[in-house]
Amino acid sequence: MDFDLVIIGSGPGGYKAAITAAHLGARVALVEKGLPGGVCLNQGCIPKKTLLHLASLIEDVNGLQGRGLIGQVRGDFMAAMAHKDEVVAGIRDNFTVWLKRLGVQVFVGEGRLLGDGRVGVAPVRQPVPVEAGAPFADKEKLTVTEPLELRARRIIIATGSVPKELDNCKANGREILTSQDFMYRLDHLPESILCVGGGAIGVELGFLLHQMGSRVGIVERGSRLLDQSHISDRASAVLERKLKRIGVEVRKNVSVAASRIVEGGVEVICTDGRRDVYQHVLVAVGRRPMTAGLGLEQAGVALDADGFIEVSESLESSVPGIYAIGDVKPGPMTANAALHDAKVAAANAINGNCLRGNYHKVPVVIHSALEIAAVGLTEDLAEQAGFDADVARSNLGGSGKARAHHAWEGFTEVVHDAETGQLLGGCIVGPEAGEQIHMMSAACQSERGLWFFTDMSYSHPSWCEELETAIDPYTSAFSKSGKQVFRPGIFAKQQK
Repeated sequence: MDFDLVIIGSGPGGYKAAITAAHLGARVALVEKGLPGGVCLNQGCIPKKTLLHLASLIEDVNGLQGRGLIGQVRGDFMAAMAHKDEVVAGIRDNFTVWLKRLGVQVFVGEGRLLGDGRVGVAPVRQPVPVEAGAPFADKEKLTVTEPLELRARRIIIATGSVPKELDNCKANGREILTSQDFMYRLDHLPESILCVGGGAIGVELGFLLHQMGSRVGIVERGSRLLDQSHISDRASAVLERKLKRIGVEVRKNVSVAASRIVEGGVEVICTDGRRDVYQHVLVAVGRRPMTAGLGLEQAGVALDADGFIEVSESLESSVPGIYAIGDVKPGPMTANAALHDAKVAAANAINGNCLRGNYHKVPVVIHSALEIAAVGLTEDLAEQAGFDADVARSNLGGSGKARAHHAWEGFTEVVHDAETGQLLGGCIVGPEAGEQIHMMSAACQSERGLWFFTDMSYSHPSWCEELETAIDPYTSAFSKSGKQVFRPGIFAKQQK
């Protein structure tokens, strides 16, 4: 039971770390006490994307009535949930097969740090809920039936997070739900639902339920939806307008003051004085790290005041040789960030601390009434960093493809330094934004920077050609300005 690396947790971070380390030639063990794939596969990214694809199709088809299509399309929520379960199960059933091909050994049990490079694995005390599905394909699992000990040169903790509770509106798994309850327990389409929290989960699941036929409200205690630094104010405002236009009620600077279960649902009293009754409430106010029962304190691993594992730039904890990735440490609590962490921590664990994390390089993607994707610096972040920030924009109203698809609500914006032309980041709002953002990310890491977009040859009509449309006037002006232009993007690696 000796390994180069033992990973506790099999979500996107743990899974990617195992693959990365295996490709580097390491002998890897992966310990998981619940469903393989973690929150991303079972409660988050994959099931949400499956459901939201259907929701977007409903809007697309109904928006083309009288333009070549006849007949309204409506959602079947329970069929959609069954389809979601089928998609998730198909991926989950092959989980250990894929890892086995790389030589990664998977242990089904509860992992705990024992100190001195040892990890104890005990039988699972609380089995996965029946409604969530079988943990592993029978032919591939190695379920721990009695305690065992693994020894490793390095350890990565990737145990993820769970939904935060709201004292004034405590989830009970029935009338008041978390995102986990939504995916595992909701067995009907709510007549009405209040989403408490206007972050990614609130705006995504709120849009889904609206498209399926629910009356949906969203309350957000902040001044805007998607109130995070990497999403621009303009993107949030466009999404809010769209949600209101299609019939979702959005209230900002509002939180829940009190709630109680009543006949027919939940009575909610908000801080703006309004009193409403909804059949269900979805509490989506963030997540907290899952660190209990890991033996962190006994092993000497330091936690911050919020319960996150403290890490260095190399993602190493206060104990040399023990790393933490994903939601269990400070930083963005997204699958994209966990995948980024995984590559950094696995390489550092095997090859020494040679890499550093940088979340500005990690795309942020939201799929709601509009798809929103961003990478790098927003205009505000660029100004805070000392740049003379400028933004090149192109609205989809002038896009041939957007007109052809009857989907011109959105824009592309490219943030750059007005003095030097250095590419700093950008945001895309509209269809396939989550795919287009990879081109923006590539440009930010390119030696050509802003001129990366002019170097490209595009198909026409296409979504990505809007990137060139946005920056053309700026690159042209730079060429005539006589300024000393700095072409590499902000994350470009200089050639030696």
